[in-house]
Amino acid sequence: MYSISPYLFRSYNKNIMGPQGRHYSRLDDIAGYDLFTLLDDFIKKYASYEINDNTKQVYRFENVFIDQGSRTISVWFVVGTYGIKTDIIDIDTGLVNFRKAENNAEMIKYYMHFFIPVGFDEAIVLTSNYRSSGVKTLFYSLFSKYFSSKTKQKLQMNTLSYDKALNSWLDARMTEIRCTKFNGCKDITDQLTLLGHQEQELVIKPQKNKSLGRLRDFIGKGDKLEAIEVLFETSAVIKSVVELDGKKRTFRIGEKATNVLCEIELDDTVVMTNGVPVFSSMQKWSEEIVKEYAQRMYPGLSIG
Repeated sequence: MYSISPYLFRSYNKNIMGPQGRHYSRLDDIAGYDLFTLLDDFIKKYASYEINDNTKQVYRFENVFIDQGSRTISVWFVVGTYGIKTDIIDIDTGLVNFRKAENNAEMIKYYMHFFIPVGFDEAIVLTSNYRSSGVKTLFYSLFSKYFSSKTKQKLQMNTLSYDKALNSWLDARMTEIRCTKFNGCKDITDQLTLLGHQEQELVIKPQKNKSLGRLRDFIGKGDKLEAIEVLFETSAVIKSVVELDGKKRTFRIGEKATNVLCEIELDDTVVMTNGVPVFSSMQKWSEEIVKEYAQRMYPGLSIG
């Protein structure tokens, strides 16, 4: 259900020339502004619900956590859409529990995590996705306008591939391959549907004392990837579970992974309540992801 997509913040300035010919401002000194402070002020602007009639969206920030010492901001970005009348049913009985009117919006919580260290021209942004739907476009459209109005510079928010965080994950042992929305065995699928099971998942594990291979074996082209090509036609999503030093990460793999290593599935250390991650648990897990990036991106920086 939930996953995390990592991004980079940069502030483009054609009038400066930084290390390696980079035209980016230090993010704690952008024409006299600090990105950390700008982001804090921006979030406070949307403490109450904002309605956008053009996009039929309503949104606000809530449960804001700001740590000036570590220069970290964690927050829920609560977003909903309206404009269509629908029935809300009880999946157990099939009966209508609620009739959603055109002016009703189902509000979904999306977790956002920002790390903006002093002295660097890049910052890390983690945004959560729900059912492969995220809030990056909405957030960027709002914040980039606010940012430019203050600094007169252009904010960039680009995808940050996970292979930039820690290459050792590419050599991590793969413990499972999960094929979600699997429909390869029609007769079995039909029987499960009769039991009320609407989504099937095929889980492939190695034989005892053997391995499915390394994550890098399934990136790009290779024998391992070709060996599971048959699954592409029977599954909506193919994921790999890899393990390193007692930690696990889940990545999308194969030809249907639109941005491989750029979407990280939540693992079982994140506590869920009513289908939503617990904020403190999501925060702790995200801090671990940020640390893995920081080791490569910010040489010499100590992360607590």
